[in-house]
Amino acid sequence: MTIRRLPDLKFTLCFLLRGDSVLMLHRNNPPNEGKWNGVGGHIEPGESPMQACLREVWEETGYDIPKAWFGGLLTWEGFEIGPGGLYLFTAPAPFGEPNPNGEGRLAWVTREWACSAPEVVDNLHIVLPFLFRQETPRVFHFQYQDGRMKDWDQNPLSDHFLRTI
Repeated sequence: MTIRRLPDLKFTLCFLLRGDSVLMLHRNNPPNEGKWNGVGGHIEPGESPMQACLREVWEETGYDIPKAWFGGLLTWEGFEIGPGGLYLFTAPAPFGEPNPNGEGRLAWVTREWACSAPEVVDNLHIVLPFLFRQETPRVFHFQYQDGRMKDWDQNPLSDHFLRTI
């Protein structure tokens, strides 16, 4: 499976790291309601993906991070929302505990748990190991059918695309 054209990239997703732990959000709302995920959300008009990532981290955790590492793209089709995509980031977490928010419960979990637990959004089991190793950014594409992952693929991002981030 190869993506011919990227779908609309309207969201960001960031994983805050501290040692062998990653901050995860147990989502209160769709999509992925009741699953563990990173923090993130919509890119507002006029925002760059990086600006949206930093804002969303602040809004959902209270952490004011100066920058994040761009790890790639995650795209999908056949999911509970229409075809789309998001920008993936990681960042070191500042000292202290995150602030509670209305999006869900925040908790520090081990990286190993995040990469394997059935309570975590299923595509993260594939994506997170690449992000944690800070490998060359790539696009991960997932196809779903009847609420289940049917297929996935990953490809490197073009140098042209990486220069735009």
